[in-house]
Amino acid sequence: MYTTFQTPGRIIHGEGCIESLASEVERLGCGRVLIVTDPGIVECGAHRLAEATLAKAGIPYALCADVESDPSPACVERCAKAFKDFSPDVIVGLGGGSSMDVAKAVALVAAHGTPAQRFFGIELVPSPCPPTILVPTTAGTASETTSITVLLDPETQSKKGIVSSHLFAKTVILDPLLTLSLPPFWTATTGIDALVHAIESYVNLGATPITEGMCLQAMRLIVPNIRKAYANGGNREARAAMLYGASLAGMGFSNTQNGIIHAIGHAVLASHHLPHGLLMAAASPMGMAFNALAAPEKFATIAGILGVDCSRGNVNDLARQASEAMKRLLMDLDIAPGLAAHGVLPEEIPGIAERAVADARLMARNPRRATVGEVEALLHRHF
Repeated sequence: MYTTFQTPGRIIHGEGCIESLASEVERLGCGRVLIVTDPGIVECGAHRLAEATLAKAGIPYALCADVESDPSPACVERCAKAFKDFSPDVIVGLGGGSSMDVAKAVALVAAHGTPAQRFFGIELVPSPCPPTILVPTTAGTASETTSITVLLDPETQSKKGIVSSHLFAKTVILDPLLTLSLPPFWTATTGIDALVHAIESYVNLGATPITEGMCLQAMRLIVPNIRKAYANGGNREARAAMLYGASLAGMGFSNTQNGIIHAIGHAVLASHHLPHGLLMAAASPMGMAFNALAAPEKFATIAGILGVDCSRGNVNDLARQASEAMKRLLMDLDIAPGLAAHGVLPEEIPGIAERAVADARLMARNPRRATVGEVEALLHRHF
């Protein structure tokens, strides 16, 4: 038996490294750039540094700021029209997970046509896509280091993933300075999303020594720094640690996939308009409590990273404490655990459970097998 490990071909990191964007475009042999981002990035001006370095190098570019939260295939098609109109040879995804996911999806449909949802699943993209350079402005989704794009499925109104090695970025640019203006709420929710990535990948049935090492380091960077970044967004050291931790977690889970926490979060109907990171935070204690039985040694390690005193107690007791430690972290970040606090109704539980268990990409390697009835019971206990 053997496994493979894949990740983006090149990662540039450090304060001010957004200035390397033009040289990366040239290194890839490209001459026309489409920047894909969202209106919020344009409103706060976070796109200007990217534009400035391209303009200084005389590289033609166009800006498509049409990305929506929880992007749908229709959003991808609108941005793909900008690709067709400008005819770029590289796409820069600048922003949070939605912008980077759409950038990858635009590359996909530019090469293989619409609709994007026909590629939902694993390794269904038949051949390479136009190159992407991904530049995160949040420390959360880690879309920059994954081969995954998550879109809203218009049929089920839940989120689904397209996973393909053809979606890896050619270059990732990690500039902590681009995350300094992220407000506290988004710092907290995207940061917990990154922590959940690390936890779910670490305990995943597909974990390897390589992914485990990345996810452990991601947790060790995120946990001591997320409170600091939430309390003071100008803390550069905390911001850098969060950004690097998030990207490391992305390298891990891109090779393992996630688990029950993501499955539950993705199964909440899009009509609630709840941010992805908030859903991951709300569902994290219940998912950790459910999985602890199947991977007690790993959850005991997680508990220690989260601040539990591991000098006393057996491994199963320590594993169970990981979920409670996560709740304490959420409360420090002003995030209520459970779905009810965020407007999800009890009558939605059966549908959420059914959709979550049906998400084979996420549940196939979850360390504990789950039936619809078991997930319903879990949701009722932690609702």
